[in-house]
Amino acid sequence: MADHVDVTDIDLDRTRARFPALGETDDRGRPIVHADAPGGTQAVDRAIEAMAGHLRTGSANQGGAFATSVRTDAMVDDARRAAGRFLGTDPAGVVFGPNMTSLTFHLSNALDERVMTGDNLVCTQLDHDANVSPWLQLAARNDAEVRWVSLDPTTGRLRTDELSQLVDERTRVVSFPGASNALGTVVDPAPFVSAAKEVGALSFMDAVHAAPHRRVHREASGVDVVASSPYKFFGPHAGLLAADPALLASLHPQKLRPAPEHGPERWQTGTASFEAIAGTGGALEYLEQVGMRAIEVHEAALTRRFLEGLERLGSVTLHGPAEAATRTPTFALTVDGWTPSAVASSLADEGINVWSGHYYALEPMRALGLLDAGGAVRVGFVHYHGAEDVDRVLDALSGLAPAAG
Repeated sequence: MADHVDVTDIDLDRTRARFPALGETDDRGRPIVHADAPGGTQAVDRAIEAMAGHLRTGSANQGGAFATSVRTDAMVDDARRAAGRFLGTDPAGVVFGPNMTSLTFHLSNALDERVMTGDNLVCTQLDHDANVSPWLQLAARNDAEVRWVSLDPTTGRLRTDELSQLVDERTRVVSFPGASNALGTVVDPAPFVSAAKEVGALSFMDAVHAAPHRRVHREASGVDVVASSPYKFFGPHAGLLAADPALLASLHPQKLRPAPEHGPERWQTGTASFEAIAGTGGALEYLEQVGMRAIEVHEAALTRRFLEGLERLGSVTLHGPAEAATRTPTFALTVDGWTPSAVASSLADEGINVWSGHYYALEPMRALGLLDAGGAVRVGFVHYHGAEDVDRVLDALSGLAPAAG
């Protein structure tokens, strides 16, 4: 495909060696292209080692006087500090949980005390349903209205100019994505944060898709609450929620009576998955070593290469931003004459993993007119991919052209 070479700070061979799953091959002996990264990345060695190490040396709950419990306390503290650095937030406001969805529902339930009849919540047509359904249900419980920032289907971007008409003195929550898991669109938090602050509303950013690709800094951006998922940034299946500790302290989450009355563990229901917390810390340690700036530069090169290749494929339509600078290397595609599921099956036969459907992004697919047509094919790269991976996907898509029409 493209014959130019982009120079980045990522040593691809050394990077890929740190991801054991990338050494797997398909039944024809070909390396598998894990272009399903937006649905979950492969785990880095440090995360795997940290999880196994915690279990191997003895697992115990927190707060005990004996060695295994003391080690658990120290591990959780280290992971919480690392998460605070990663998300640009006070670690005292970092909550661990089973997944981002559960944490978002947990927060939305606690906001019952702040939402009343006649209030409104603002959502967007670009979000994963984990940043939609919790707010829809909060509104339904409290007879509140849900208002929508619309998606421009021709650009794949939100019409943020609508915020001035949508947000008013009865707005209680303004939610938005850091980036779209469906289209790869990167979202500027500034207009959402500004609109929320003007009326004293809570701002909530779903950073699940943004976190593997771009620096997230809750405090610098002014967002009240940020949520993410370690399995999207090379760790285990788990969830993170980060907020100002004072905000968390001002709310009353559902909890057991003996559970802590103060601090982030007040928000953690039941015994935590300590092995998952250990793995999260391991993934964050790896990311600190690599550096998000190096990841951004490398992924920008992958994005440009893929977009340039798509321009030569007349039967493939890209849904979402066509410019590399303001998107992640996640691409929603449809192919003339092919259903999305058939494309995914064809690529799987070539040793290429991609998703098809709506990937829980119901509102974007509805806005694009694709929800009832099988959705789209989602191709997604991260920093452990290289030019060869991009070209294999492009070659496989090119091979579908004869079926068009």
